[in-house]
Amino acid sequence: LSRVRGVYTSFATHKVFYQQGFNTVLISPILVNGGRCAGCLMSLRREEDGFSNSDRVLIADIGLLLGANIYAKRLFREADESKKRSREMLHSFIPPKVLSKIECYWDANSDEYKSRRSANSTMSSQDGNSVAGSVGSSSSGGLPHRSNSWYVAQSWWDANENDKNASGKGGDKRGINEKIRLIKNMNRLDDDSNGNDVGIIMNTSGMDFSPTSHALYAESVKNVCIVFTDIVGFSRISMDITPTCVMDMLQNLFNRFDELCDVHGVLKLETIGDAYICATNLMEEEDDGEQDAAVRALAMAKDMVIEATNVRVPYPESWTGAIPTLQIRVGIHVGDVTCGVLGQRLPKFTTCGTAVNMAARMEQTSLPSRIQVTKDFHDLVGDAETGWMEKQVIPLKNMGEMETYFLDPIEIRIREREEEVVEAEEMDDEEEEECS
Repeated sequence: LSRVRGVYTSFATHKVFYQQGFNTVLISPILVNGGRCAGCLMSLRREEDGFSNSDRVLIADIGLLLGANIYAKRLFREADESKKRSREMLHSFIPPKVLSKIECYWDANSDEYKSRRSANSTMSSQDGNSVAGSVGSSSSGGLPHRSNSWYVAQSWWDANENDKNASGKGGDKRGINEKIRLIKNMNRLDDDSNGNDVGIIMNTSGMDFSPTSHALYAESVKNVCIVFTDIVGFSRISMDITPTCVMDMLQNLFNRFDELCDVHGVLKLETIGDAYICATNLMEEEDDGEQDAAVRALAMAKDMVIEATNVRVPYPESWTGAIPTLQIRVGIHVGDVTCGVLGQRLPKFTTCGTAVNMAARMEQTSLPSRIQVTKDFHDLVGDAETGWMEKQVIPLKNMGEMETYFLDPIEIRIREREEEVVEAEEMDDEEEEECS
């Protein structure tokens, strides 16, 4: 609080106030996010020392409310920009079939968008009331939020009125009531159905600035074939070569796997470090049956093992000895999974469930350049594959004993080539006999 007398101040603004007949100026900062000054409120009175303690508390409270409102609007704007960036990135992370199902959640005119926004608003208001508490009722029938300084101001005004009434001096009760009414009116949100300015936001602690508190998409799918792979000895390899060479090696391998996904009609799910995860019978346009999905998953796994042997480890020129090629372990299981889109930043199509965990266990306990599958998957493939090795019973942590089957794709490929050579020789012999 500063007293303005034009003859005693060196500030030009003070002199202007004094010439207009004002003798008292009260300046209250507008603080954003706890301490950053975004401006100030300047109040003028003609009387000297014209602002009482209640006036100062009131104006300071208004400054706090304006700061909270500015901060809240800034958060809303940042949330909208984050949603826009996420929608642009979805096309790189989410299968097109899933995108077609979740785009309605960003369409403000769709029923899905309105229902989720309504549910989120209800959750946010309930959380805010439980945290901040409130007194009285708003025009909408709910309990409005109050800032701490509002209670300080009201309690001080009540005490001041009681003192004045007790002393018989009375007071400017009408003016104080008008100030309280001002706070109450500001406490009511002026949000309209078109999403225009919401006015003064009293409390931001219980507000939900995320675009949605629910998964954008979720679904349970039955009989999904999950294929897990990882590189044998990857940790040791990555210690012997530069980080750039590690990334180049993974890029070379995963690009080959991506091409195999297109060949066999397999959906790539994700890569985690050196692990590559894909699936069949998930988000497929045509339903050719569960056995067909299992056969395609197995064919994909067999080609992945063969293709990995075509990628050499990029050891430096000083490396002595033969340059080895990569080997991978593969695990496959079939079962029910839960899938959905999670995350606001870098949104991701994710699968989870016992089937996913079982496929990961099959990969972890598999052997180099081998495919290990569960009995369920083996029985589903049936007679479509005849190169299985003898079944084994292995213990799995927290899952007990599990009957599994191994497959050696390299041995099968060698045997197929030998058979092709024999067939070619027999055809040549037949042609020579016919010519003779």
